[in-house]
Amino acid sequence: MENKSYRPIQQRKRSIWGRLVTFLVICLVLFLGVSVFFRVDEIRVVGETRYTADQIIRASGISQGDHLFLISEQSAVEGIQRALPYVGQAEIRRRFPNRLEIRVSETIPMAIIRLETGYLILDRDARILERTETTPLIRLIELRGLPEPISPREGAALHLGEAGQDRLRYLRDILNVIATLGLSSQISTLDMTELHNPEMLFDGRFTVRLGPNRNLRQKMDMLVSIVATMSDYDAGLIDLGPDQPVFRPNWPNQPEEGYPEYGTEAY
Repeated sequence: MENKSYRPIQQRKRSIWGRLVTFLVICLVLFLGVSVFFRVDEIRVVGETRYTADQIIRASGISQGDHLFLISEQSAVEGIQRALPYVGQAEIRRRFPNRLEIRVSETIPMAIIRLETGYLILDRDARILERTETTPLIRLIELRGLPEPISPREGAALHLGEAGQDRLRYLRDILNVIATLGLSSQISTLDMTELHNPEMLFDGRFTVRLGPNRNLRQKMDMLVSIVATMSDYDAGLIDLGPDQPVFRPNWPNQPEEGYPEYGTEAY
């Protein structure tokens, strides 16, 4: 007599194998479909920079025929910024089924470091845009009091060694606030000799002490407000380190002024 319990077991085994085969077939179809389709047919560069679209595409390492899913966005962006230093921001966008966009924007030269053999031009993030032997024609903030840069290379971040990390971090913060407020044209020099009290020359007549690296945006807002109250003949030291900024005039008979209404405690 045939064992009736044998049939359900056999049917269950066939069902499992059938599902497995179906799953493998679907995976194979998807793999072949993905391999054939989603190939880059068009690469478009969006944004204005000093570089041509061909230069940007070559620097990205992306070519027509590459697979959209297999493109490394990070590697492409790093390749662009390394080869083309004046590209500040780069973004890779996939446009299915077969188009890719590279969105770029240009960074602005902002500061300069004098070397024995020339100059380094930096942007707001202290990235090296250019190494040149001649004095730049544009006005830039001259940086002083920094350690000797280590292996400076165009397209790379400024490197000051382990001992200079805190100074470099403060420098980036200062440059970013200056850029955000649009004050770079009013600042001639930035001296980072004193880590906790950098000095800059503002408007050609005010030596500004920034104090420790805190409330930097508020301090720069205070500076703008204080200078707005000055006459065209005022000059001297503006100390933003204390909680209440202090102005010490160059003229010997003019009294020192405090600015309690701009104290950092108000923020």
